[in-house]
Amino acid sequence: MIFKSSNMANRRNPATAVLLLAASFVVPSNVASAGEAPSSYNWSGVYVGGNVGWSGFNSEWTDVDDDWGISPFDAGSRGFLLGGVVGYNHQLGNNLVLGIEGDLAFTSNKRSFDPTGADEVDMVNRMDMFGTVRARAGYAFDRFMPYVTGGLAVAHFKHVWTERDDVSDSWPDFGGTKAGWTLGAGVELALSDRWTVKAEYLHADFGDVVSRNEDGYRLKVDRAVNTVRFGLNYRF
Repeated sequence: MIFKSSNMANRRNPATAVLLLAASFVVPSNVASAGEAPSSYNWSGVYVGGNVGWSGFNSEWTDVDDDWGISPFDAGSRGFLLGGVVGYNHQLGNNLVLGIEGDLAFTSNKRSFDPTGADEVDMVNRMDMFGTVRARAGYAFDRFMPYVTGGLAVAHFKHVWTERDDVSDSWPDFGGTKAGWTLGAGVELALSDRWTVKAEYLHADFGDVVSRNEDGYRLKVDRAVNTVRFGLNYRF
């Protein structure tokens, strides 16, 4: 099976990178001195919008009981996402902007193949929905705002392993809708009083799931998602 064990460590790197990026965006509460003029643009208000971008679905499959005698393999995929967003910002007097945002997107991440390479197995590994509910904290440089964000992530997965000649040694779909956590950062720019554009990176982790088939063998699937997306929002 294709995935190397070292990828488990590598898969953590996006989260580490986000933490470093987040640290660079943190602005102390006393950054705005008494004589500093407040931002002329006010980010407060409800907004709606849309997102489009790229989604990387990292997924390691492990034959826990060595049923097939093959090593863990990578069944991840790269795809596109398209979705909508709704949120609320509140700008404080020191230009700190706090908010909450929710989004939901359809994704095209899918991989189907025979992991044994002997035309014995049909395997499907798919993520077709990705959403989040997150807190945001940014600092307004007038119409430009870098921010960090984090919270709840939800995705819908499909994991199927079908052995053609031995149904009892198969795993029916054990994916489903799963919750995890997400952390990220981005930048947003106000084009006018109502319209803003943004670029954002998110790392989400959904842990692993283990399924036991009729023959008693276990299959484990580990899931993580990285997204880079661009958005257009309208503020009311």
